[in-house]
Amino acid sequence: MVLPTTISLNNGVAMPRIIYGAGGSGTQDNVTGTILALKLALSSEVGFAGLDTANHYHNSIGVRDGIAASGKPRESLWVQTKVEPCGHSIIRHGHCHNDTLAVFEQNLQQLGVESVDMTLIHAPPCVPNSGWADATCLWDSAIYPSRCDCSAAEPCAMMQSQWAALESMYRAGRTKALGVSNFCPACLRCLAKASNVVPAVNQLQFHAGMGSADPRGLLSYNSARGTVVQAYSPLGGEQVGVLLSSNVTTAIGAAHGKSSATVVLRWVVQLGFALTAASFTKPHMLSDLDVFDWSLTDAEMRQISALDIAPDDPTKNMCIYDD
Repeated sequence: MVLPTTISLNNGVAMPRIIYGAGGSGTQDNVTGTILALKLALSSEVGFAGLDTANHYHNSIGVRDGIAASGKPRESLWVQTKVEPCGHSIIRHGHCHNDTLAVFEQNLQQLGVESVDMTLIHAPPCVPNSGWADATCLWDSAIYPSRCDCSAAEPCAMMQSQWAALESMYRAGRTKALGVSNFCPACLRCLAKASNVVPAVNQLQFHAGMGSADPRGLLSYNSARGTVVQAYSPLGGEQVGVLLSSNVTTAIGAAHGKSSATVVLRWVVQLGFALTAASFTKPHMLSDLDVFDWSLTDAEMRQISALDIAPDDPTKNMCIYDD
């Protein structure tokens, strides 16, 4: 089964099924590494058709220069970015709408573009006494302290305010599509109460080894509402070694003449989802993209779906499920 390299979003826009994950180190000091990685990933030698970055990654200048170094024309490239919850690591009450607009503009300026193809809200907002347990509410803490209760009035109102700000950018043509990341059903229902713009994408932590092809029913929940699931950490996150060395993935890879990494990425896209990949060498990048012109058997898909060796929460424990 040959798969198309793009996937249609709910507003008719075609998004590359696989884009390069240009994550940052938390400081603009990693500009050189970002430039070199993107120069290679976007080059004709490799062929990634787009990239995923975020204001929170603090490497937008490197992304800008990496795009330029690749020689890839902007009009042929999918540029996807994210804004922090309400625009800042420390939430400013009453300023969610304006702060979102300000950081959106700042991010585009640093990226050197007039518009982007996709903008995501990076996570639900951290609000003291309304879900997240850490009273300081530092969203950029290395370890997320608790979970956001999207059913509570205050975080829901903040999400709706941020979504309205991004909607204005969508209507103005500054972003071709809008989406979210790390949102569970309560968060999605909150947005639906105040807007007819359904998120085109929900970027979630998803990979083989989680014990199911639909952990917590979250992937089917999104798909049923017209929201494309875009997997991050598709090679297993912190459990990558366990997943890629398992008897199942290695045996299936050997049967097809593919690496274990290619096998588990093919499993994600064959399920109908999109993904971001973040390799740093040419062979690994090419392996990441080698998923479209071959297929796994139904039996192999079931084998991989049943693997329960790398448990994770699709939302990275950022919100409270009310199922």
